Amino acid sequence: MLFARTRTIKQKIILGTAVNCAIALLLAFASLVIYNYLNFRTQIANDYNTLAKILESTNREAVATKSTITIDEQTKRILQHKPEVIAACVYLPDGTIFSRYTRANSESVIFPHLQNKAVTSFNKGWIDIFHPIQNTGVRETIGVQYIRVDNTVFQKEVANYIALFMIIIPFPVSMAIILALFLQRSMAKPLTELGQAAKQISKKKNFDTRIKLSTNDEIGVLASEFNEMLLEIEKYDSDRKNIVRILEEKIQARVIDLKKEITQRKKAEKREHDLQKRLDRSRRMESLGILAGGVAHDLNNILGPVVGYPDLILSELPDDSPIRPDLEAIHSSALRAAAVIQDLLALARRGNYQLTVISIKDLVYSYLTSPEFIEKQMVHNSIDLITDIAPNTPGAKASEVHLRQVLMNLTINAMEAMPDGGTLTIKSKACWIKKPTVVYSGTMPKGRYTQLQIIDTGEGIKPQDAECIFEPFYTKKQMGKSGTGLGLAIVYGIVSDLKGFIDLKSIFGEGTEFSLYFPATNYVNSTQTNLTKPVRKGDERILIVDDNQQQRALAKKLLSHLGYEVFCIESGRKAVQVVRNNDFDLILMDMVLEDGLDGLDTIESILNYKPAQRFVIASGFAESHRAKKAQQITNAPYLTKPYSLDDLGQATRNVLDRKPKSRLKNNSASGPVIL
Repeated sequence: MLFARTRTIKQKIILGTAVNCAIALLLAFASLVIYNYLNFRTQIANDYNTLAKILESTNREAVATKSTITIDEQTKRILQHKPEVIAACVYLPDGTIFSRYTRANSESVIFPHLQNKAVTSFNKGWIDIFHPIQNTGVRETIGVQYIRVDNTVFQKEVANYIALFMIIIPFPVSMAIILALFLQRSMAKPLTELGQAAKQISKKKNFDTRIKLSTNDEIGVLASEFNEMLLEIEKYDSDRKNIVRILEEKIQARVIDLKKEITQRKKAEKREHDLQKRLDRSRRMESLGILAGGVAHDLNNILGPVVGYPDLILSELPDDSPIRPDLEAIHSSALRAAAVIQDLLALARRGNYQLTVISIKDLVYSYLTSPEFIEKQMVHNSIDLITDIAPNTPGAKASEVHLRQVLMNLTINAMEAMPDGGTLTIKSKACWIKKPTVVYSGTMPKGRYTQLQIIDTGEGIKPQDAECIFEPFYTKKQMGKSGTGLGLAIVYGIVSDLKGFIDLKSIFGEGTEFSLYFPATNYVNSTQTNLTKPVRKGDERILIVDDNQQQRALAKKLLSHLGYEVFCIESGRKAVQVVRNNDFDLILMDMVLEDGLDGLDTIESILNYKPAQRFVIASGFAESHRAKKAQQITNAPYLTKPYSLDDLGQATRNVLDRKPKSRLKNNSASGPVIL
């Protein structure tokens, strides 16, 4: 009361209006906060109980089947768009956590004790929701779905309300004070206020100032018109500022777009440059492969007699003959030459691959315990070997012989790169590629792969050499002393043929890492016993189709030695005519012929007349897809030239033994052949 007595009417009006306005706003704010809090609790309980039910329904089958991976994937997929969910887990009935999920940017979460019923618990910083997982049909609780929701959202909202309240309250309080002043000043001189306002506007250029109307007389009309004028000026000034702001924003956006365009153009140019380099490398490899394949084909025809005739002579020569060692030396040298030719075929990517599902793990262990690797270890005895072969390394569909050659070439190169000693590491594991990835040999599609790594701590490869390291005859070694220059080229060709990929990482002076990726398959261990059977002779009628006179003569000698009745034809067209008028138990077919019909064309023409005709396919070089097609339609074995007496005899006998009693021989095989 003393306070009221000592204050003037002006002060009482101003203070009372301001206090009433502040109290009204405070009550409104408190009501809004209380209402939102109650509404938030109800809404959050409904929303996230629904989310818990969705997770329970989604994970019910996975919990029943104990599939942790499935629960993890499903929970992550559902909650990745729910940033307010801090953590989630699935409890088993005994209270253990079967699967858990924690948001990546959240702090470590301590999961609460299990609640076996539907519970929603509000804590200081979060909300805990439990929802039982019922087994469908049996209505048995097989687990409990739990989620933790961030409760700081409402706290932040309250903080925002407080900030908003602190920003807004000065304005209505000020308006209340102004209103009080208006009531107090309604009896003052209005012209003074008008003059003071005009002076303030003129000096400060503050066009948002308004004259407070105190009367409805002429002065009030003047004040109203003055305010209208200020409003128009303010709109004009605001439009001008908006135009300037819009222009600045457009200029800034255009600058950002230009920067993005420049960055994208540079990336596109880099991608184009990389693609061009890979294309050039691929073309070089293809050209060299064609050359190597042609050379291999000609050398196979030349080596055929060198391999076959000593084999034939040795089969008839006594063991104590003085010339037997010389013939065996010739035969051994010819076989080594044939092995080099097989390397050229691998380089040409036209080798004959017998694909089976093999164990990469077993292949590595088999090679590391082989005599050739142990011999290399003895030569490079200062190199330490480390193996890291994952037990769950999947298998791969590949040719065991060729894949073993890849491993041998890479390990030999690694050892020779460490003349002063070092560490050779061989690793294998399963590898998931989640998106297409660019590696050295191309773009690797997403999927599951078997990864095989050969890592050394040797000299490394210079960046300029890494671009050409897989090209034939590109080597930094002394040619003829430590290799032929074909080792890595053969690796590239074999891995590409097996639908695999190569990645290369090397730091000059520190070491090199080769990573091989093959499409993964499930390997089933099976025990196979390969017994070498003696070559059985026969008396069936065989037709040889080959455009090389020496190869025809050699094949005829070898088959005649085994007791067969042999006839020779030099072209596919003549073979079709002869087979149309004669019957043969077997046809030895070369895949490369020079009269317009190759081996596949000749086989297809013969099968039109003799659907049951039997074949053995032999070639020193052939397009892989045509050779495979010929094998598919005839179920015939494939002999790689040069072949030995045992190889030819075994393949011939296997095909003839698959055939029932020959009706061809009973009808006309004993008659003359019309050539």
